[in-house]
Amino acid sequence: MNAEWHDAHVLGQGAPMDDRVAWHLAHAQECGCRDIPRTVREELERRGVEVPERAAR
Repeated sequence: MNAEWHDAHVLGQGAPMDDRVAWHLAHAQECGCRDIPRTVREELERRGVEVPERAAR
């Protein structure tokens, strides 16, 4: 886990979907310590955005 990245990029509880999508896209690239949640994956697919693979860190 990239603790430094997490400390600098806190996603607040109840964040709007646009914020969640942006956070999880960045997280997959910068940390990738866990999978993108199902709801965010479904939203990415709905928007026609490729669901990224987890970063190999």
